[in-house]
Amino acid sequence: MCASACLASASPFALGACSSSPGGTPAGRPVVYSSFYPIFDITREIAGDTLDLHAFMPPNKDPHLWEPTPKSLRHLAASQLLIVNGANMERWVDQVRDNLPNLDILTLSDDIDLITYKGAAAMGEFQYMARLEVKAGTYGFEFGHTHEDIMRVAFIERGPQTSEADLVRHGREVMNQQGEVIAQHRTFTVRADQVYALEMGHESGYIGFTLPRDGDWILLSDRASESLLSYRLVTSEDGDEIAVTPLLEGSSSGHDKVTFDPHSWLSLVNAKRYCSSIQNRLCELSPDDARVYKKNKLDIVSRMTDLSAEYDEKFARVERREFVVTHNAYSYLCRDFNIKHFPLQGLTSTEAPALKTVRKAIDFCKSHGVTTVFYELGMSSKGADTVASEIGGKAVPLASMEYVSEEQGAEIGGYVEIMRSNIEAIYQSLT
Repeated sequence: MCASACLASASPFALGACSSSPGGTPAGRPVVYSSFYPIFDITREIAGDTLDLHAFMPPNKDPHLWEPTPKSLRHLAASQLLIVNGANMERWVDQVRDNLPNLDILTLSDDIDLITYKGAAAMGEFQYMARLEVKAGTYGFEFGHTHEDIMRVAFIERGPQTSEADLVRHGREVMNQQGEVIAQHRTFTVRADQVYALEMGHESGYIGFTLPRDGDWILLSDRASESLLSYRLVTSEDGDEIAVTPLLEGSSSGHDKVTFDPHSWLSLVNAKRYCSSIQNRLCELSPDDARVYKKNKLDIVSRMTDLSAEYDEKFARVERREFVVTHNAYSYLCRDFNIKHFPLQGLTSTEAPALKTVRKAIDFCKSHGVTTVFYELGMSSKGADTVASEIGGKAVPLASMEYVSEEQGAEIGGYVEIMRSNIEAIYQSLT
């Protein structure tokens, strides 16, 4: 039986917490906590029976949103080490540090190449300002591939004595508006100091705008053009790029933060680095067991390497490289194998996708020959079922391991076998 099927047969909502709280610690064994299942299981593989190891987070809670209770913090206080994924996955880490300032915390994502992105600027702020070097007429926004739905823009007219500082102040006032929604392939006539919420296409898109008169027009946007959301200003659909003079590229407030894709454990490349970091820290914690840690680390890394090599070869032969999934958790896996995913939700959302997103997914599947829609194991398959029904396909679970308990993971062989099941399911969907 495949890993997904095994996991599906044991609901995470029925199994309770990942491990019982420590009632008593065997003599000489350090107490170590890991944040949630994939971190727990990799640590378990390397540690063997040398530690009193516990998972800190219960599997029936959203790991993006869960916060520790006073009781869980009391248990954690008896430990020597907490191992976390990092990359903003465990948002409660600062709370732990505040309450347990002397606790040693190992953050595994510190040693890997994280995928980063920027969200939209906050209301009243913007990330891009440019002078449009054009006269009255109709032009457009051409969007590249994006998973985002809305980009908010505004146009303001610059007076002859207006400084850039004045433009920024005025722009912030203007960008406090929610904005008028403009659908794909519409053309709207610009009104000064008005915000427009532009709907963006998934594969590509175009929205036209008409400048009603000559003037010194300044464009504001709540997003900068980057790889995860690219756009150009063009003369017409499929037209040439128009001339602009950037005046500000970056946050208008100076307080933008880089955001990380937190799902870094869903990469065999990253997981092997996790193994090295865990081995090194456990050797410091229990030097007498260093040989055990080295042997166990070599064993799990060898299995990860074999799995990577097997599917590197398989994915190299597939022609179609896109798959559809409800949970936006698989960018690191895609990076490993040079494939792409179309997620129906945001990076942390587990709610049903919006109707507009479902329609876009249906169109995407039909145009790309996709017949499998993946959903998050342990969560609702409703959105995936809807899309699968419309395209005459099937809904299949993938395990991000955010909702897996020790018992479930042990039933099918742990982290490596869950990754094997995920990768094989994706491969089968592309062949």
